[in-house]
Amino acid sequence: MEKRKTVHTDVLVIGGGGAGFRAAIGAREKGVQVMLISKGPLGRCGATPMAGADYTLDGKSMSTIDGLVGDPNDSKEKVFNDIVTQGCYLNNQKLVEQYIDRAPHCLKELMDWGMKIKMSDERMVFTSGTGMMNVLLRKAKNMGVDLVEDVAILELMTKDDTITGALGLEIKTGEFIVFRCKSVVMATGGWHKAFWPNTGMRDLSGEGIAMAHRAGADIGNMEFITFCCNVFYTPPMWRGSIAPYILSLICGGKLTNNKNEDVLKEYDPVLVDKGTQTEWNKSFLSHVTTKQAREGNAFEHGGLHYSRGDASWELMEMVASLVFPDWKYKALDLTEWSRMLRDNIPVEVGPAVEYFEGGIVVNEKFESSIRGLYAAGECALGVFGANRVFAAITEIFVQGADAGMNAGDYALSNSVAEANLNTITDICDQMVKPLTVQNGTNPVALRKKIQLSAHQHLGPIRNEQELVLFIKMLEKIKKEDLPNLSTESKSRIYNKEWLDALELGNMVHLLESSARSALARTESRGVHYREDFPHTDNDTWLKESIVTNKPEGLSISHRPLTITGMSPFPGRTPYLDFIKQMMEAHSETGGKH
Repeated sequence: MEKRKTVHTDVLVIGGGGAGFRAAIGAREKGVQVMLISKGPLGRCGATPMAGADYTLDGKSMSTIDGLVGDPNDSKEKVFNDIVTQGCYLNNQKLVEQYIDRAPHCLKELMDWGMKIKMSDERMVFTSGTGMMNVLLRKAKNMGVDLVEDVAILELMTKDDTITGALGLEIKTGEFIVFRCKSVVMATGGWHKAFWPNTGMRDLSGEGIAMAHRAGADIGNMEFITFCCNVFYTPPMWRGSIAPYILSLICGGKLTNNKNEDVLKEYDPVLVDKGTQTEWNKSFLSHVTTKQAREGNAFEHGGLHYSRGDASWELMEMVASLVFPDWKYKALDLTEWSRMLRDNIPVEVGPAVEYFEGGIVVNEKFESSIRGLYAAGECALGVFGANRVFAAITEIFVQGADAGMNAGDYALSNSVAEANLNTITDICDQMVKPLTVQNGTNPVALRKKIQLSAHQHLGPIRNEQELVLFIKMLEKIKKEDLPNLSTESKSRIYNKEWLDALELGNMVHLLESSARSALARTESRGVHYREDFPHTDNDTWLKESIVTNKPEGLSISHRPLTITGMSPFPGRTPYLDFIKQMMEAHSETGGKH
């Protein structure tokens, strides 16, 4: 039998990013024992440390917070309109209301805890992801949250559709840990690691969504994946950095193809204006760039050239001093890029995975269908519908706070359910298999193959032929490669190759869920574009995709929208015409959102 230790707590928070920390604080406010599990170093794990980071709320509420300006003519009703139309009507409107109502309070408390604001506009403040995590880490420690780092949670434990705990792996020692608890908050973020290039941390492999799905929770809207535009493709050391995206959004610039053509000249001026000067740019420019690549007009690595164009060098230099002090950004030295911008020398940029609209199906209390399992942040389904423009940073705080408090309330009124020890033993035996198989499939090589195929077949533009081929590839990998994974090192101590092997099943599971959902949705909406179905179809497809994990495989179904205040209009509209309508439906409030 595998050696393992057992740890007890009331609320187990899985995820070391902003949503996880805010959930842990929220649960601790209820007076229960809380343990937060971080897959990597405390405060430097997940997507939050890598964030820009912008926090959005209605400008009127913002203007009432000391030290902030905001647009006093903005309102919560206007923000509701903008989020729902930006989401192409697929938003869970109850969760949109929760986002808007909780945003001002959560921002004020962050500032009270010591978070510093760098800049702001009509309905947004801009801060530092690492600074934000420093504030949360200090607050959690002061509140008595038990913090555990370098532990990967491998599987949820349930009995009769009720949480009993989770099984974890201590990465530094290779030992298994059984966590017994009354409730769990899943806050594991997205699954960026399934794609390359991507804009996330290497630990974002989607295990939270996958293990919740295996435990019996439904997941939904997995076809909707936001690609950030204008991400560095070259040089290799900069690949995946969003620095050009940030500067282009604020200052402008020029995108050209390998024929030296301005790729935006063929598009409607409204699309170009809103699609470059607001955060609509992610979906619009990613679509434009991918279309150019598919037509053979891209450069060596599949991207376009971004240069300063007619934009002011003085403006870029000033903005860079705020967001890239000394031209340093996320441990990258961008000094050479500053010279290139000054001299108007282009760099190759393109789309890279940034955000996942789909996730674990939850209600307005962030409860899943499993008793005691809650989810918050990017791993949860709902608030942004088919396209995200407003800030994910706000999402992690408002949802983390409520999910944590609700999980705390649940723990106060429930006891720890019995665990099935035989099941735990079977899972442990399965997890060590890559350390025992000889001359099998190399997990690192397989991961790279999967990542490149995902970027190619599940990118901003899809079609039936490519999706079917991708699904067949994933089915073959499930049958032939995943059971035969073999690490070169057989040591259990800090074996990252072993962790790679354990993560691959989760990534394949979510990629298949996404590809099957994309294949089923025979329309184009938000960040999901089917070139073989290039219309947004409000007569047929105003419904959410639901993926159920059945013994015979994944099953795709659909459910009605959750509508509280804004009903969609009927009709079938060409994709870019519909996007233009959604852009024009924006309130008169200014800013990038």
